[in-house]
Amino acid sequence: MLSFESMIAWRFLKESRSQTILILLGIIIGVSVQIFLSSLIYGLQQNLIEQTVGDSPHIMLRAQENSPQSILQKGNQSLVIPVIAAAKKDAYILSYQPILKKLDTFSELKVVSPLVDGSGFITKAEVSRPIVVKGVFLERADSIYKIIQRINTGKAVLGGTGVLIGRSLAEDLKIETGSIIEIRTSGGNSGTFAVNGIFDFENNAINSSWIFMDIYRSQALFELNGAISRIEMQIEQVFQSEIISQKIKNDFPDFLIETWQTNNRQLLSALQSQSASSYMIQFFVLLAVTLGIASVLAIAAVQKSREIGILKAMGTRTSSASRIFLIQGAVLGLTGSILGSLVGVGLIKLFQIASQSGGALSFSIRVEFQTALTLIIISTIASIGAALFPARKAASLVPIEVIRNG
Repeated sequence: MLSFESMIAWRFLKESRSQTILILLGIIIGVSVQIFLSSLIYGLQQNLIEQTVGDSPHIMLRAQENSPQSILQKGNQSLVIPVIAAAKKDAYILSYQPILKKLDTFSELKVVSPLVDGSGFITKAEVSRPIVVKGVFLERADSIYKIIQRINTGKAVLGGTGVLIGRSLAEDLKIETGSIIEIRTSGGNSGTFAVNGIFDFENNAINSSWIFMDIYRSQALFELNGAISRIEMQIEQVFQSEIISQKIKNDFPDFLIETWQTNNRQLLSALQSQSASSYMIQFFVLLAVTLGIASVLAIAAVQKSREIGILKAMGTRTSSASRIFLIQGAVLGLTGSILGSLVGVGLIKLFQIASQSGGALSFSIRVEFQTALTLIIISTIASIGAALFPARKAASLVPIEVIRNG
């Protein structure tokens, strides 16, 4: 059963239909704009992050420059032994298996993949091109790079002398699956390999330079004696990379830990600026709506001053008179924000249909339930806040003066 204040508030709203509709329209438009804007920017940011780090490692563990490390097990302890390698330009990780085993126990890591990374040249019919060799365990690396699903021709098979090359490189050198190629490293080593498959990463730089091969074969090609270049990892929550990398650093203090955030400072700065501008726009939209509610309810308080005076003369308490306008603000805010959320979802659907028909939309937009719920709560609170002024005005009314002055 409705309270006395609620019934009076509802009666006032019905009697002032035009004002009620005006307030609701203001809230609906404001909330729908906020829903649309926040969802659009969130979808854009997620797309940018996915394009940047979706198919790349989020965290990397590598040896300190010019100070390769070897980890040996002695009982329950791990001994870190520096390895002198002055002749090598890069630092490598020796005896990486214990590190890999330890990292596999981290629940935050969904992928842990060792990598041999080296440069060289591919030769076919006396034509050479610079390449980057990626020595991997296919099952592990595929979870990061999605190699298998990117194979256009042939099969995603590594092992022995089998390799996978990019589409652009294959087209440039007229290479087909089954072709025999020669790979020569910058150190002068060379080997003959068979092309098992051709991949397409939809990135010309990768398609024209990367070659995947089995990690053991790459170690032999670069004469690493079982060492690797680094260990690559992916996590579920990409923005948790700094926190998780610190936990890894605590277990492996003698290694260099890098995150995608370290290597993408400009992207993060752009995303932060974009979010800040979005929040600023939403704040001013909410402020405009709040001021509109406050002004309309203030007018309503003046118009209903006689009724409020009569109610107070009949024994209605001052607090009850104030609550009438607070209840109106809550009802208008809650109703308008819910309707505004639905309109916002409709705007997003229309935008998606219009963009997809024109082929302009390259990323998905969806409304997060938590975002919509937050906006509904904030809008309702703002509406109640907007009703504070007319509520205080109603509380300050003196019944005799109001009735006498009409």
